[in-house]
Amino acid sequence: MAPFRAFIQERVFLARRAKAKTGPDALKDWATMDLFYGCRSDWDFLYKDEWESYAKELDGKFRLHVAFSRRSRNKKIYVQDLIEEQAEKIVEALVEKKGYLYICGDAKHMAKDVECTLEKIMGGGLDAGLGSGEKQLRIIKERKRMMLDVWS
Repeated sequence: MAPFRAFIQERVFLARRAKAKTGPDALKDWATMDLFYGCRSDWDFLYKDEWESYAKELDGKFRLHVAFSRRSRNKKIYVQDLIEEQAEKIVEALVEKKGYLYICGDAKHMAKDVECTLEKIMGGGLDAGLGSGEKQLRIIKERKRMMLDVWS
């Protein structure tokens, strides 16, 4: 989480500077940053006391989505589940607004599952036709708008 925390901290620094220079509406045209964070439970939820203050300072331009895979005994929630819930916003950010995507974590399971989910939502779901989501994700990769820091 440290690299993502640094991204957000830099954004907070830039926001403070922009507000000081142009006033309280300085962030109105800024893009939103969504961080999907997977952890097992509260004990490995890193920097949990900081995220809310970052969102407040960024006037809602930062949103944290946390998947706790071991918190509930009934159902495990993973990052890809939260991505599916936010499908419309993610497709808009990545495809229409040409946003950037960073995936960090386990290459064998998490990263593959996240990529499959992204292909599914960018392709319009399972009924949209074979390959359309794969094509969108390939374009994002080719244009260097997708970065991976994964391990096995």
